[in-house]
Amino acid sequence: MEDFALFLKSKQMQLTVYDFAKGSTIGVGGKGYAVFPRSFTELIDVVDGCNARGLPYRVLGNLSNVLPPEKDEKTVYIMTKRLSGITMGEAPLAYAGVSSGELLKACKKHGKLGAEFLAGIPCTVGGAAYMNAGVGGRYFSEIVRSVIVYEDGCLRTYPKAECGYSYKRSRVMSGGVILGVVLELKDGSSQLIQEEIAAQLLRRAHLPKGRSMGCVFKNPEGEVAGKLIEGAGLKGLRIGGAVVSEQHGNFIINDQNATVSDVKTLIEKIRETVYQKYAIRLTEEIEYL
Repeated sequence: MEDFALFLKSKQMQLTVYDFAKGSTIGVGGKGYAVFPRSFTELIDVVDGCNARGLPYRVLGNLSNVLPPEKDEKTVYIMTKRLSGITMGEAPLAYAGVSSGELLKACKKHGKLGAEFLAGIPCTVGGAAYMNAGVGGRYFSEIVRSVIVYEDGCLRTYPKAECGYSYKRSRVMSGGVILGVVLELKDGSSQLIQEEIAAQLLRRAHLPKGRSMGCVFKNPEGEVAGKLIEGAGLKGLRIGGAVVSEQHGNFIINDQNATVSDVKTLIEKIRETVYQKYAIRLTEEIEYL
């Protein structure tokens, strides 16, 4: 890792020690090595530097749909938060680190309609494109024209039809790093966009407050994970500092200094109990780091 730190220094970047408990939305985890690229070139340099040294790496956005590790001194975590440029026009381009709030602010300013369903979702454009984030039957793929990906040493632009989008899936989950997304948006008035944003935030007002990862499990075909968890009598179930929300069964809340182990154990308990009651095996929407 020392050699990699020197490489980054030669590129005017820095390897930092990152505290996942402070940076993740669930508020658990230990520390790991992180780097914050500020441009496509820097991100590519970091990926190439890792590959040349055989260092494993993970690319992260808002850390809102992930469970951090207890401790990790081997992986390089590439944080995209500083990769946050937006170019509006006929084909708007949003860099991977653009937050949903930043995107909607730009859309309102420039009269671009279609992304309002992202209001209140603590995601970045890269993360949303990676996992095809969605809410209320709407999915990020609906507003994708193309995705710019660094893959196998080459910079590629994949049109939406080649992105392999399905329920909470994309081709990039099997390899490649998202640098930015060209969006498919319509023209609309700033007032209409603001009204749609306000309506979306109102629809999300019932969701649990507190430190969480959002929805933990995917919805099985024809079922709703939260309802299965509630039906299994698991609301309020606690392991250590982690508890199943009383408001929404598919949320795990960190309300008493939970640990990664608490959350993992609770996830397994939920999966086991739901399977015993319904013979349905839940699979995670979140990713483990």
